[in-house]
Amino acid sequence: DGEHKVSQDQPVLQPVATASVEGMKAAPANAKGLPKRATSLALHSWQQVKLVGLDSVGEMLRINTLAIDSEAVKLFRVPGIVSTGEGMLQRMALRHLCSKVVRFVGSVVAGRYDYLRLVETLSKLGKTRAVGGAREEHFEVLKQGLDITLREVLGDAYTEEVQHAWMTAYSFNAAIMIEGMRTAQGTQAATGTSMSKESGLDGKDAALQQFSPLGA
Repeated sequence: DGEHKVSQDQPVLQPVATASVEGMKAAPANAKGLPKRATSLALHSWQQVKLVGLDSVGEMLRINTLAIDSEAVKLFRVPGIVSTGEGMLQRMALRHLCSKVVRFVGSVVAGRYDYLRLVETLSKLGKTRAVGGAREEHFEVLKQGLDITLREVLGDAYTEEVQHAWMTAYSFNAAIMIEGMRTAQGTQAATGTSMSKESGLDGKDAALQQFSPLGA
């Protein structure tokens, strides 16, 4: 079918670390491992990715990520638009969403972003992922998919330095989204508990009530 094959001989990436969003807002970017400014190689890699085309790279990211774990589609679920990731229209929507991932990460790699606005935007996005059934391990799958995709796009230009820049930027973005997702999940759990107490539901009904926002 012409889709890209995923190499099994890939380096093991460090897991995404999470931190308080409030702490991220208060601290400068370089305090969390991000460089104060982009290196020439990292900046050039972002230019190369844009030359290939964000839509094309987004499609590669879609293919590579779902080849690792099809359940990672839950990171991108949009009611009425994306559910399973199957079918032409859903694939087109996923390609667009994956291209946005590349753009967000690439902007951080290039050092071209508004720090506070980025934190607030990604935190809000993370909160919406909880509704789609996304799990924290799905962010690791997407990270692996991005690493494979960049290796395919950049070839020999994907040096250790460039890889470190992109993976650090991705981990930074993912950590904010995960924190937002955890906040939303905690709110949903608290809301479910409160509603079950007020209505006097038995254990089974309370559980169903608690998970109804997730579509269970």
